[in-house]
Amino acid sequence: MRRSRAQRAALISAGLSLILTVAACSDPTQSDDTGNTSDEGTDGAAAEDTALNAYLYQAPNSNWSPMAPAHGPDQVVMNLIYDSLLGVDPDYQLYPRLATGLPEISEDGLTVTYTLQEGVTWSDGEPFTAEDVVFTYNMVANPATGSPSAGKFADVQGAAEVAAGTADTVSGFSAPDEHTFQITLTKPNIGIVGLTGNIFIIPQHALADVPVDEMDTTDFFTKSPNVGLGPYVFQEYKTDQYVHLVKNPNFREGEVDIDEIYLRPVTSDVATAQLGTGEMDLAQISPADLATVEDLDGIEVASGPGAGFIRTSVNQQKPYLSDVRLRQAMLYAVDRQQLIDEALGGKAQPVNSSFMTNALPDDLETYDYDPDKARELLAEMNWDPNQVIQLTWIPGQRDRDTAATVLEAQLGEVGIKLELNQVQPGEMTDMMNAQSYDMTLYGGGNYATEPFAVYPIDSCSTWYPGGANLSYWCNEEFDQLMLEANATVDEAARYDLFQQAARIENAEVPMIYLYNPDTIWAYSDRIQGFEPMGDQTNPFWNVQEWSLDG
Repeated sequence: MRRSRAQRAALISAGLSLILTVAACSDPTQSDDTGNTSDEGTDGAAAEDTALNAYLYQAPNSNWSPMAPAHGPDQVVMNLIYDSLLGVDPDYQLYPRLATGLPEISEDGLTVTYTLQEGVTWSDGEPFTAEDVVFTYNMVANPATGSPSAGKFADVQGAAEVAAGTADTVSGFSAPDEHTFQITLTKPNIGIVGLTGNIFIIPQHALADVPVDEMDTTDFFTKSPNVGLGPYVFQEYKTDQYVHLVKNPNFREGEVDIDEIYLRPVTSDVATAQLGTGEMDLAQISPADLATVEDLDGIEVASGPGAGFIRTSVNQQKPYLSDVRLRQAMLYAVDRQQLIDEALGGKAQPVNSSFMTNALPDDLETYDYDPDKARELLAEMNWDPNQVIQLTWIPGQRDRDTAATVLEAQLGEVGIKLELNQVQPGEMTDMMNAQSYDMTLYGGGNYATEPFAVYPIDSCSTWYPGGANLSYWCNEEFDQLMLEANATVDEAARYDLFQQAARIENAEVPMIYLYNPDTIWAYSDRIQGFEPMGDQTNPFWNVQEWSLDG
């Protein structure tokens, strides 16, 4: 059944009311089994009236696994071929997908219960049951799979034993029946729903025989993730050219209207040009191209606020990067408003913390542009101006490419020598695994739906690869405040604790905060039903409601 935005909002409101009421009492081989018979040319083109061509802002990393480190372009693909218990809408509110509603939470806060939709099948026709969810969550919660998200399940009963290698499965994940999935906690964890409800569910029947320690390299995820619950089925990845997807005949809401999607990794400049020639139907565009795109015939423009932010990690395991005064100096040395104006046409906001919405206090240090202050801090710590710091990033997005050159110039003006290092996704992953980088420029995330989402990128217990903390920052007081907030039922008290944690993070600058960008989409007027999403990894969040005219 397809639901309107208003119907989804009503479900969300009702579900949240239930949760709050309860809480008051007590975060690829290319196999095609779809029968697809599209007319496809050698360049991956397909019949104009049945296929959609969309921009992919970087080349995929070719690991379409929920256990893999998050890589935006791969997330775009996974959002189309997999499904999750809950989704996140353009207002960054949770809504049900495979679940019938938001989960019920017991009075003591220790049990989270999801009721699953009935009659759902995998793309290969096999039935979907709660055992698939138990299997998936066991894989994501097990560090042996390479999952950086394992730390999100620390409060689940039995997770510690799995992490220690003394148990194979998490006892706190259970399926009381085919349509019920239950999480049992060792202590209240209010944020676990927002943090884990949108995990992509994977097929137990296709993966049960894969050894746990080979899960991140199995061919299913790296070559042919062609069994899923999403609206589309993986068909082929032609390296650096396109990812080809065909519609899933067994999708839970019925077959989608658009037969095929080609996701094409090109630069933002090329994507903008192809919008004009009709070769591209949907693309995220740079604010610098907005005026040009608005003048194109047959192209519509829409935008959504981002829930993440652009930043640089600072590898504090390197002795020359461990002094907080260096990181503070970097923030003072960069004119972030000028960067936003130059790279994004003003379509972004400077940020001074990873926290957003009500978790963000109004008394944070704003680190306004002050190169003299930066020089004072560097002199105080006896900074060596001959020390070279390498900034690594994956090129192709104009704002990030511009940010790198601005950082190089402005940090250089205060005596910090930056060396720019552009790499491809695989090289970046290798550097992350080896922890050999100095600084990495990247962005994304969703910190608007659930404030505890900051914990995996900042805590002492979530250093990469055991989590998403790429700066290797550790502050035990910060961790304690976050954990206390996550176990606090009273909303006002919870957000007060988050704000205390935000003040610590803001003062210690674990990363170099840059900006929260608006996400601007340009799309062909033959696409009907498109609703802009600020999350650049999920423009297809409601693709089941789309159609192509003409």
